[in-house]
Amino acid sequence: MINSITVRKLVWLIAAACIGVGPTAAEIQCAPKNIAITYPVQDPYFASEKEAWTAVIGSRYLEGTDDSCSDIEITGYESYPTKRCYYSAVDAGGEAFAPLSAQVIILNPSAQQLASWSVRACRDVGANDMQMPNCLNKLRLHVVKANGAQFPVAGSVVESRCSSSKAYPHGCKGLSDKNKARQPRNTWFRNGVSIDYVDTFDAHWDEKTYTATTFDTVFDVNASDKFLHNTFTWARIANAERQDWIDWRNHIGKPLMLPGTVEGSVDDHGWQSISREVQKAACKSDTNDLFNAVVYSHRQLWLL
Repeated sequence: MINSITVRKLVWLIAAACIGVGPTAAEIQCAPKNIAITYPVQDPYFASEKEAWTAVIGSRYLEGTDDSCSDIEITGYESYPTKRCYYSAVDAGGEAFAPLSAQVIILNPSAQQLASWSVRACRDVGANDMQMPNCLNKLRLHVVKANGAQFPVAGSVVESRCSSSKAYPHGCKGLSDKNKARQPRNTWFRNGVSIDYVDTFDAHWDEKTYTATTFDTVFDVNASDKFLHNTFTWARIANAERQDWIDWRNHIGKPLMLPGTVEGSVDDHGWQSISREVQKAACKSDTNDLFNAVVYSHRQLWLL
């Protein structure tokens, strides 16, 4: 869920809209150093899509406020600009609940990268110029409503229970302001997919604030991954489900598992390893295969 943006980011977005500038040099992006990417700048929809994503990334609450994030190396993401971020969020808790503080390691793309992945996904699935606006808008909304274009490598994403539990199929709509389902809680992530740990591991889907020691333990992924219990449904950033991936890979005649995806199959922990390898590949290119998979699955409604 997207929280309120900081005053400084809001001021910058207003100024950018007025003078037509692009992202600042400090904007977080996910390409390794010295990687040259050719973006689809000649596509007539690329510039406007980049502008739309620029507004979105100003609301990425996992990045905290200024100076909330610092560089960190993490196994499996060597050479990538992963960042450890400290932040607080209340999600759907409004004023009835206090914000919950947490930490997360992210590998977030820039607006330019998101625009490129979106344009390429719609084009690769077959959108023509008439179909592009609907495809791009639907894809962007699909991503923003689910995760705000944020890729949590490891750590806690603070969300209300009604925002993150299948027990609330309609989300938080209709719940009173003080309903406990609105209280922010930790939802744990690994490689862009929500996970949980075995009961004996000190990291649970609950409303407590964890110590720095707990986060240090979680971020030592060589050790903490041994305590993984379940890998759940949606792979960020694309908000793709397993079946989306299966259908797309079968359509293009390529295997489900990728080089580097050694953790089981699509049905289990292999799903978050697919999410990891797709994100890493996307950060070095102009396309994201999970974006393609989502557009392909929704093509009958999005390519109108």
